[in-house]
Parts: sequence; C-alpha cells; structure tokens
Amino acid sequence: MRIALTGASGMLAGACLRHLAARGDQIVALGRGDGAAHAPLPPGVVRRTTDYGLADLRPLLRDVEAVIHLGALRANAAADRSGCWPYFEANVRSTENLLIAARANGVRSFCLASSIAVYGRDHPRPWRESDLPAPQSPYGISKLACEHLLALHGEQAGMRVVALRLAQIVGDDRNRQQGMLLQFIARARRQQSLPLWGSGAAARDLVYVEDVARAVVLALDSEHASGVHNIGGERAFSNLEVAQTINQVFGNPAGLVLDATRPDEAGSQFMNCERARRQLGWQRQWDLRAALEDLRRQGA
Repeated sequence: MRIALTGASGMLAGACLRHLAARGDQIVALGRGDGAAHAPLPPGVVRRTTDYGLADLRPLLRDVEAVIHLGALRANAAADRSGCWPYFEANVRSTENLLIAARANGVRSFCLASSIAVYGRDHPRPWRESDLPAPQSPYGISKLACEHLLALHGEQAGMRVVALRLAQIVGDDRNRQQGMLLQFIARARRQQSLPLWGSGAAARDLVYVEDVARAVVLALDSEHASGVHNIGGERAFSNLEVAQTINQVFGNPAGLVLDATRPDEAGSQFMNCERARRQLGWQRQWDLRAALEDLRRQGA
C-alpha cells in the first residue's frame, strides 16, 4: 500500500513507520522539517517537507491510497495564552487541507490521530465514544473540529475515515523532554528522588506508543471499520503509581518526595476501548511496567 504519513519527526510516527515499512508498504513521510532531517527512516520511506498548504499537498498525495494524519500542535501553555488561534492554524487548517488534497487524489482511507482531550471531565468514567464531547481546552476544541471535518469529507467523498482518540502516550518522546514521565526516568537513572504534588493521586489514561502504532495499522487494514475509536489503557494510572513503577524498573533507591503544599492535579480520566476491540481487533498488549522496561532497554 502507498501511504502518506504526517508528523514524520514525531515519536508515534517513528513507531508507525517501523511497523509499516516492515511489512513492505511504500510511505511518503511528511513534515515541516523541524528535526525531521536528523531522524533516521526505515528502508522504503521517502521524506518530503511540506507547509501543509493545499497547493503543496496536492502533488505530494498523488498515487497515495491512504493517509495517516499524526501531525499536530500539541497542548502547551504558550499556545494556550493565545487561545484557539494557534491550534486552528496548525491543526484544523492543515487537516482540512489534507482532506481536500486526499479527495482530489482519490485517497481511499484516512486515519486521524485525535485525542482524549475531546471529552468533558464531568462525564462518568470510563469515557465512551457515544458520550457527548465537551473539550475544555483550545487543543481539545481543535481536535474535535478535526473530527467533524473528517466525518464531513468522508461522507461527501465516499472515503473511509477513522479517528483514533488517543490517551497520553508513553514513550521516548525526544520532542517533549520536559514531560513528567521522561523527567522521572531521567531522575531515576541519576538515582535522584522523584517529586510529586500533593499525594500523587492525580491519574490519567496511559498507553504505550507501540500499542498506538498497532492501532493505526489496524485502522488502515480494517476495511469495514470507520468513525471514532478510543485507544488507551482503559484505566487511570496515578502519578504515585507511575513514579513508584519507574523507581522499581530503573532501580532507583532514592524514593519519592511528596509536596503537600501543592495541590493534586485534576482527577482521574480514562476511556473504554471496547469499540476498538470489536471493530479493529485491537487490544492493549503492553502494561505500564512492560512499557517502562522496554524504554529502559532502549536507553530512554
């Protein structure tokens, strides 16, 4: 299969490229160029730089059968201070341009990486695809808008479309070294204590990058699957559990430091993934400990 994949320099893209190249797919890896020039690519992958403008994308998608859209501006405080506009430009506009270019080239399938951020915190857990979305951040709003554009263009063009609502991805994300998990791993390797706010009770849905990459491949291959699918760990992992497991896996005797003067973050959030099991044949294969042990072997 000839596939165009966006966000080529990202962690998830790297895992997807390995899976797809290993089975012989031909892949055009698209990115803005930030860091992509230094990222090694598997055999059979061609890298192309794009500004995600429509005129740029039309020729890049020529002869492409499927699109995997992973590229996005992720939630960050600097962009949030400007409201929705940065996310609209980077996420919504690029998604619509990709969809228009895909239709013009007769692309048959389109897989979008969406986010758990489209859900509202007041919904009962676990969150299901049938729950009414109620995003509470500019990033979440942009991802929900991308889902609506996906459904609209898929319906109008007869293109099979799948949106994967992803939980927080565990992996060696070199573009996000300041995240809690990688900071904890770095401190554990140096045998330094891991700092936690409050009691460490704040919890979130976590899923290993290899499991997410497999979900993306299944979304391409499952010809009768369409619509929205949750991809996550199906339970909430507390910051305390994450920190304790990291210390155990990386052999860190320094322990934890709980800062009672700082409040716990927002409460637990996690998704039900039954639809992905039924329609995609997807099942999480990596638990938290196994994922962290794999990262330790990789030298994360």
